[in-house]
Amino acid sequence: MKNKKTLERLYKFLPHLAFLALIILILSPSAVEIKNRWIFFGIVILIEAVLIMYRKSKSAHDIVFIVFLFLVTWEIYTTKTNRANTMLVPPPERVFAIFISDWKKILDGVFSSGRLLFTAFFFALLLGISLGMLTGWFERPRKTFFPIAKIISPIPAIIYSPYAIALLPSFRAASLFIVFSSIFWPVYMNMIICVSTVDRRILESAKTLNIGSLSMFLHVLFPYSLPRLLSGLSVTLSMSFTVLTAAELVGGTSGLGWYVKYYADFADYTRVVAGIILIGVAVTVLNKLLLVIEKLLIKWK
Repeated sequence: MKNKKTLERLYKFLPHLAFLALIILILSPSAVEIKNRWIFFGIVILIEAVLIMYRKSKSAHDIVFIVFLFLVTWEIYTTKTNRANTMLVPPPERVFAIFISDWKKILDGVFSSGRLLFTAFFFALLLGISLGMLTGWFERPRKTFFPIAKIISPIPAIIYSPYAIALLPSFRAASLFIVFSSIFWPVYMNMIICVSTVDRRILESAKTLNIGSLSMFLHVLFPYSLPRLLSGLSVTLSMSFTVLTAAELVGGTSGLGWYVKYYADFADYTRVVAGIILIGVAVTVLNKLLLVIEKLLIKWK
């Protein structure tokens, strides 16, 4: 029992050991030229501070430990040996310095991708929820449109990109359509299934109160479907962001996907890696935001 507790304490201390090792590596002489190491140094300190804030969370220890191990490996390979091709695998100091030197371009990319994503997300949710509820509630539309939706929904939305770009008047309109398609069909299908499988006892209880059709949709069917809808939105949002960046890679003139593609064409892999990291952070932040919204809306969960 004592050995087990000792091992647990040692395990909890491992991320902090990795942190100290990383700090020493950053401050020690490098085999390649590093102009600005302090931004990377500050980010490592920030990660350690977050770990201290969530010190009681086992998952936080696991995640931070893996992150620090990855950064230690990256730092050793790119700055302490002469084996790495620093053009293809840039040192972390150079990558994280991009967030300061290119902050205007990065901020423009974030806002461009964010506006497009949230516009498509809003209309896809609005139509997916309303049409899904109507289709799921009425038997004849459900038997007609649900089989059609089952055929269309598995088709990856990015497949439409060449045709959408050719047909629609602008790239932004084409991107909106593609991202809208990636969100609409999962939401629409989810709502049909939720409404068509609602517990009959709930419906009978509602009918005894003589509520109207609109009240049935707003106060019974929608609240009943909301937990399942929100639980699936995290995956849907991640997929839609993937579709968005892929669409920007094809023919965009702004956005995070365009940022990566533009600098990849010039073999500027330092900025390419920075863009990839930024996309990962953006998706993580959006998923965390969805979790907060879910907790606020579904207090009984």
